[in-house]
This record gives sequence, structure tokens and C-alpha cells, in this order.
Amino acid sequence: MAEILSEHQQALLARTPVSARALSYVGRDARAFEAAHLARNPRARFDAGTVEALVLEDLGALDADLAAALAPGGTVTAVVPPGPPERAQALIAAAAAAGVSLLRLHLIAPPAEFFDDRTGDLSAEAASLSEAVARQGLVFVGRKGPGPAPLLCHFVAFARDLLDVRTRLPAHALRTDPGLVFAFRAPPFRPPEVPPDLARVVILQRPSVRDAAAWRAGIAECIRRGWVAVVEHDDHPELVARTAGRAVDEADWARFRFAHAVQTSTPRLAKLFGAVNPEVRVAPNAVFELGPEPQERPRRVFYGAVQRGPVAVAVARSLAPVVARFPDAEFEVVGDRAVFDALPTARKRLHDILPYDAYLDLMGTCAVSLSPVDDRPFMEAKSDVKFLEAAARGCVTVASPTVYAATLRHGETGLIARRPRDWAAMLGGLLEDEGERLRLARNAWAYVREERMFADQIADRVAWYRDLWDRREALTAALMARMGEA
Repeated sequence: MAEILSEHQQALLARTPVSARALSYVGRDARAFEAAHLARNPRARFDAGTVEALVLEDLGALDADLAAALAPGGTVTAVVPPGPPERAQALIAAAAAAGVSLLRLHLIAPPAEFFDDRTGDLSAEAASLSEAVARQGLVFVGRKGPGPAPLLCHFVAFARDLLDVRTRLPAHALRTDPGLVFAFRAPPFRPPEVPPDLARVVILQRPSVRDAAAWRAGIAECIRRGWVAVVEHDDHPELVARTAGRAVDEADWARFRFAHAVQTSTPRLAKLFGAVNPEVRVAPNAVFELGPEPQERPRRVFYGAVQRGPVAVAVARSLAPVVARFPDAEFEVVGDRAVFDALPTARKRLHDILPYDAYLDLMGTCAVSLSPVDDRPFMEAKSDVKFLEAAARGCVTVASPTVYAATLRHGETGLIARRPRDWAAMLGGLLEDEGERLRLARNAWAYVREERMFADQIADRVAWYRDLWDRREALTAALMARMGEA
């Protein structure tokens, strides 16, 4: 989507605050970097007078004028070019003289899925960098003037498959907040010992510990080591259990009861979890990278899901009139063999489960996305993420009312198929009327741009994590009371 970034630009983008709206970039090929940041925060502006973030391809470019244009509390992200340690130390000292203090210092390295920005921070060694380290090149993160004390945030992803929007992507976006020191890792997790004055929160995503006693012991260890423990869960426990072929039991609910707080994706789930833990926060699913404004597309239809059941298969079979009317129409199916087999056309391709970026890229070649959802129990608690993904990639969604009617505005940002015969009629209409398809696609794209970008959630998420830390004594007392009652 975006232009190709150099290695140094990739390192800068990984550290530049995603939430920053007023920035200035100094370096070669500014257009490529600016396009990459605007994709993740489309309301941002570059060279907007006083800025909240300076991005420098060489820390040596920081001068009095640039420092003056940076707002108090603003962030500087810069490359310390490979060279002798003395030059790196001189650049860091010059930044300090300009009023920009060093927050963190990291090696330039290719992006990695898992990371720990606390153990990878070289700022304590800035005055005594080795030759080997300095000659690799470094990324400098600094701040103008005072700011909040750092908050250590560990995110432990127990269930990553098909859940990038709840795990990897938010972790990599949140790490760019200069007030957080972030780590993203796989289990197992044992809360590390850290200085007692360091604020710390651990987010345990879909923890798979089903032994209630083991879970209690793990939470007790978090309490002993002074960590605030948040459970992140974005699905109904009953539905998860049924999908796994078992009945829900007390261990499923213990995860939510025996935690300081719960983070989830929808108000329905918040109400559900709130019955066992009063400290619940809705963190809605969002878009991390917005594609270009929708343009004309070939007659290509997208479907991507796993085990959606007989309703999705029935929808696929019902599309025979569309295939007859538009023999050039193509179908891209990801994951669901039963839906693929049911499609009454030879112009179809089946893809195994794709990496998330490849999944989005494929969706971005299609004109229409189909999202049938049956109304079996607990499905209504699911989120509207497939609509958001399609909208961000310029693809019109035709969806079931279950889940999607709460967000998708029928006739404005997509179409809701309320009856079985609606699927063929609506898809046919969209494939025939390019103007209508573009109108709906652009409306949905604008909705995501204005209301559903993750960049706009970061400040609220960080504020909540800090608030949990500030209230840790009361939250821990309430948690221990729940554990004592069990």
C-alpha cells in the first residue's frame, strides 16, 4: 500500500507515536514516511507549525529552530547513525542541550513480532556505549521537558491465531506511546521483579489456564510482585467452549473474576463480564492502517472466515443467479472449504488461512465482501471487525443483521441482508452499479477514517492503564475479597 521505507525509516516509524497528529519529518524521501504514518493516523498533518512529534533521519539535524517548534512534552524520534561511540554521545548531549532529554535508546533492527522495550533499552549505557553497539546504529526517543513517569506494560498473547487486531497490532501501536515501556510476548508469563516505584500493568489476552487453582496462584504472584493484572478477552466464553467441543465451567469464569480488571471488545461482553468483575473497559476493535480512498474494482467477491456453519454455506449456494448474470464475477474464499465448495461457479479460488497483512491485501482487490453470521446463541457478542477491515480496504460489505446491524448503516455504509433471498439480490445490484458500490465504499471508508482508527484509542487506553495503577490498592482489595469468597 504505502511506498517502501528504508530500514532507518522503518525503525523510526516503529517508535514514532501513532497518535501524533502534528509532526515534522526531516530526512530523505519524506513522502514515503509521511504516507506510512498517515495510513495509521489519517488525520495527522506534517509541518504544521508547532508539532507534537519530530522525526529525524539523523539526530544531528536537531537544531534550535526545530527544538523551538516542538511543543512542551513533545517527542523526538531520531536515528543515531552508525559511527564511533563518541559521535553518538555527542549527538545525545547536543539534544539534551536543546532541551530534549533521552527517554529510550534502541538498536536499529528489523521488525520482530515479540519484543521487550525495557530489556532492549540502552539509555542507561548512553554515556559508555561500546564500539560494537554504536556502529550498528541506534534509535533515539526523547522528550522536550517533563512528562509522566513511565508505565511498564506487559502484554501476554495466549491466542494469536486470527487475532492480530487484539494482540500484535495493538501492542506494536501502543509501544510508540512515549509514556509506556512496552513488552509483547508469548506465554508462559511470570511477572518479573521490577523497582517498587515503577508503575506496572500486565495484560493477559485470552489466558488458556483452565485450572482455577493454578490461575489463582498466578494472580497471587502478580499481586505479590505488585502488578495490576488485566484480562483481555473478546468473545463469549460459552461460544469459545462450544467451539472447542466442551461445556463451560467455573474455570472459564475464574479468569475474569480473579483479575484486577477486564478489557473487552463490545458493550455486550462488557455487561457479561461485569457480572463477575465490576472493573470492565470496552476497547473496541479498530483499524490500524487505512487503505487508499476506494476506486473502481473488478467484479470480485471476498469471503473470509472459519467454520461459519450452514448459514454461510446456504448463502454461497444462493448466489447462482449472480453467477448466471455476471459470468465474469470472481470469488476469493479464505479458510472455509464448505463455502468454497458451495459456490456455484468455476471462477473461484480457495486460500488457506493467510497472514493478516496478506488477508487484507487480498480483500483490497475485491469489490464486495460477504459476512453472513447465523443467529445461534452468543454470536451477537462478536464484534464488527470484518466490516471495518473491508471498509478500510475499499470493499463494500453485505452482512447479516446479527452483529453488523449495530454498526453498519444499511444503504449508507453497506447493506444488511435480512432474508435469504437478499444476498443474491444485493450482491447482483452492487456488481451491476459501480457508482452505488463506490458511494457505499467511500462512505464506509470515511466512517472508519473518522471514528474507528486505533490511533484515536491510544490516549484513552493509556489513561485507563494509569488509572488502574493509581487505584491498585482498592482494586487489589476487591480482587482478594472475590478470591476469598470463592
